[in-house]
Amino acid sequence: MSSSLLTRMDIAPAEPEFERILQRALAGEELSVAEGERLLQAEGEELGALVRAADEVRRHKVGDIVTYVVNRNINFSNVCAGSCRFCAFRRSPGDPDAYVLTLEQIAAKVRDALSFGATEVCVQGGLHPEFGLENYLDMLRTIRKISSNIHIHAFSPAELDHIARQGGLPIEEVIKTLRGAGLDSVPGTAAEILVDRVRGIICPKKISTSRWVEIIKTCHRLGLPTTATMLYGHVETPRERAKHLALIREIQHETWGFTEFVPLAFMPYNTPLWRDGERSPPSIVESLRVHAAARLMLAGYIDNIQTSWVKLGARGAQLMLCAGGNDLSGTLLEENITRAAGGKLQAMLPRELEHLIRELGRVPVQRTTTYELLNR
Repeated sequence: MSSSLLTRMDIAPAEPEFERILQRALAGEELSVAEGERLLQAEGEELGALVRAADEVRRHKVGDIVTYVVNRNINFSNVCAGSCRFCAFRRSPGDPDAYVLTLEQIAAKVRDALSFGATEVCVQGGLHPEFGLENYLDMLRTIRKISSNIHIHAFSPAELDHIARQGGLPIEEVIKTLRGAGLDSVPGTAAEILVDRVRGIICPKKISTSRWVEIIKTCHRLGLPTTATMLYGHVETPRERAKHLALIREIQHETWGFTEFVPLAFMPYNTPLWRDGERSPPSIVESLRVHAAARLMLAGYIDNIQTSWVKLGARGAQLMLCAGGNDLSGTLLEENITRAAGGKLQAMLPRELEHLIRELGRVPVQRTTTYELLNR
């Protein structure tokens, strides 16, 4: 599928200015927001050239290895005080399908992950109105009682902000305390689009752009690596996507704490945005633009561009590996948040991920959360 699409695209761009931007990217020069915006509007011949350029930069930066992590999601609660209009996962405390996992249930999921060979558990949940710092510490202690080695990738900047506000605590104290209890890294979710105009529409009660940046920088300063994400395909413009990428690059230039960049396609079904007006997931063409532009704008700053089979499906994620991607996410084992918004896949076995990678003639390698290669 992917190779035939790329063959049809294999023609030169028609517009000289667009070609100049690609040549600057291929020469290792840093692209401006305006240039990123132009790439994110590519169509037809230009899209083919953008994909080829991103694939060439990927090959130069990381070679033909495609990584994945063996991990398990633990979504400890869907009860959330937020009101994000892009979310189908959240429930109010009194909803019939609201849930909170017990510590025993969390422990069972960790044991299950270990028996599967997982090196990571990813722990995230809603902003439970009754949860404070001690609840989050209890989760970390529960996991650490079972394994001192498994990597705990947990608690987004929005969750860290929630803990701080609930307890009236400085964010630095919250992060230090969680790290002392076993937290190893932080998911860079809750970023959505790091432009306050967009946030005012899709998540007006969520942390601001500046607060997200403050928390991420604090994590990095305290030695906690994080990922960086972007939720695309809702109300944002190409320029706002480019601004988001430029801000991620600016943070990395200062802290070097991001391990990867993860473009996340908006899944609209059952969300308030979907109910307020019919929306569809972003097209494959739109996803190609985002992944390829991310590779070129972040080149020299973030080497690892992840593709999400949860959002795009197995074949869609495979295609993004031809547009600058070099990581195929993880096994996950239990995916709940995207599934609530219409996602079909909950888990992928290592052999399934490796098959998708080998079909492209690339080399599958299992990694840790922080990109240490395990089975070269």
